[in-house]
Amino acid sequence: MSDVRVVHSHKLSDPDREALRRLLDEAYQGDFSDDDWAHALGGWHVLVGDAASPIAHASVVERRMIVGARELRAGYVEAVATLRARQRTGLGTTVMETIGNLIRSRFDVGLLSTGEHSFYERLGWERWRGPSYVRGTGGTAARSTDDDDGIMVLRCAASLDLDATAAIACEMRSGDSW
Repeated sequence: MSDVRVVHSHKLSDPDREALRRLLDEAYQGDFSDDDWAHALGGWHVLVGDAASPIAHASVVERRMIVGARELRAGYVEAVATLRARQRTGLGTTVMETIGNLIRSRFDVGLLSTGEHSFYERLGWERWRGPSYVRGTGGTAARSTDDDDGIMVLRCAASLDLDATAAIACEMRSGDSW
């Protein structure tokens, strides 16, 4: 297996960023937007492969989440991808196990949005069963029913007691808020 690297966004060189964007564009088959790219930056990246040719990736960025009346520092997972020719070889599991360890050591809770529940559930993630909201400017919250079925949580020491049926809210951002 290739080496696993953990690197902060600000430590990625321009060639690293270009190679990573190529991986994401290929893995998402052209359905990876500039907003998705912006969401993946500003935190930690877990990469498998060398800098010029990454073959698997996931990133985690800090976001503020409100669960019920409680504010949490969330490690939000973005841009999980494996080169199509290398999918189903354990590389996605490798990057997500490393991401899970990063989240547990640095954040109150881990969150992500996906349609691939079974992959994440076997890694300790659980589906959020409560209603989801997006907080706009001024603190107003709008219901985000389309996102309810995709939100998953990774509990950390500070979030073991979270009620997974409570309302959860993220801050609005460009592109997909969740």
